[in-house]
Amino acid sequence: MIGGARTQPVSAYVRLVLTSLRLSKTQVTMMAKHLDTIYVSGWQCSSTHTSTNEPGPDLADYPYDTVPNKVEHLFFAQQYHDRKQQEARMSLPRADRAQLPYVDFLKPIIADGDTGFGGATATVKLCKLFVERGAAGVHLEDQSSVTKKCGHMAGKVLVAVSEHVNRLVAARLQFDIMGVETVLVARSDAVAATLIQTNIDARDHQFILGATNPRLKNRSLTAVLSDAMAAGKNGRELQAIEDDWIASAQLKTFSDCVKDAIAGLSTSEQEKQRRLQEWSNATSGYDKCLSNEQAREVAASLGVASVFWDWDLPRTREGFYRFKGSVAAAVVRGRAFAPHADVLWMETSSPNVPECTAFAQGVKAAFPEAMLAYNLSPSFNWDASGMTDSDMAAFIPHVAKLGYVWQFITLAGFHADALVTDTFARDFARRGMLAYVERIQREERNNGVETLEHQKWSGANFYDRVLKTVQGGISSTAAMGKGVTEDQFWTKPGAKSRM
Repeated sequence: MIGGARTQPVSAYVRLVLTSLRLSKTQVTMMAKHLDTIYVSGWQCSSTHTSTNEPGPDLADYPYDTVPNKVEHLFFAQQYHDRKQQEARMSLPRADRAQLPYVDFLKPIIADGDTGFGGATATVKLCKLFVERGAAGVHLEDQSSVTKKCGHMAGKVLVAVSEHVNRLVAARLQFDIMGVETVLVARSDAVAATLIQTNIDARDHQFILGATNPRLKNRSLTAVLSDAMAAGKNGRELQAIEDDWIASAQLKTFSDCVKDAIAGLSTSEQEKQRRLQEWSNATSGYDKCLSNEQAREVAASLGVASVFWDWDLPRTREGFYRFKGSVAAAVVRGRAFAPHADVLWMETSSPNVPECTAFAQGVKAAFPEAMLAYNLSPSFNWDASGMTDSDMAAFIPHVAKLGYVWQFITLAGFHADALVTDTFARDFARRGMLAYVERIQREERNNGVETLEHQKWSGANFYDRVLKTVQGGISSTAAMGKGVTEDQFWTKPGAKSRM
């Protein structure tokens, strides 16, 4: 539980961003009045706006210029509405201009770079596109490009720590070459990941799972599955065979395996506790990322040299190692990424304050000035999180105090648009125009939403003034001249129109 009443707006604690549904220009301009940054999500592009026009789930299998293209789409909208506003303000007398609220339409766009879409050169080219098309920031995540999933899906495969560091270096190099100060966000999916591509980096070793059942020696999972397929088995039969093998393998990290071996020694309880403490002192801590070879040497010095533990036996058919995801794994990665990124983001599976706290404390113990990001995801069932309404209201400032300075809600626009459209369409089918007037038009008027006058919002006034300026101050073809239906909105409801 969070507790504590919020007495200031959340913007007093943290910079907020609301992503746009379908990444529309309308939403970007509406957000500009209230929020600080715009997030362009790969999930949204994959589901609603790929450059192939083929929607689908967030598997990062869309063309790699999809998100940069959408960034440019939104950036042009920001520039256009900023120009339109500037012209409108300059057309007013100075006294009236001073009373007109100013909207900063050029809010920074933070874009989803997924995994970089390949090797270092692909990452470099992707980042170049983002800069050229208006992104102020880019985030890259530590999943495998081949198997990338949305952070809230299963089946995520991590790359080695060193590989993601290379991605970050490639991105920063491109930004430096272009002479820009683009914000680089490093994201880790290590909390919920269950697989890792390779065991090449010692910093990953403590989280890789191995088989501890010696009866499976020389009988790997891949060999068992290969034999079963050769025997004509498939589908559910293969899955059952894999499940049985995994259950019998007794998968553990090497550390857990050593602890169990020490606990099973024929020695006094006091001696067991001494050795367990010595093991912990030698291997625990985010800065003690021993390789498996080094850990085995420590284990041997504690009397458990012959412990059976094999990380190759349970490898998947694709060759991936089994990984024990955790906040600790995310902290290790966050510390490795910190020197190469401006902001660190740990993807989580729920709005969990203890997890946020552990990650922040773990990273900041080594990098006190590190800035953190948090995804206030609609993928979470917030009502099932155990938080009260007051807890939810206090969540943003609470974690902001831990160092999460950039908090964003990835798909609120998506859900808001779906909700409004579905409920309006249903009501419109039943009540006709009264449904539109009650649900949309009156609400736009009551809340001062400028799309009530959508011709003006789109810039018809702006281009009328351009046309009149070019033609000496008058135009017989002005779009907003006599006869425009939007004239009806310049009078109070119920009053006689000027038309």
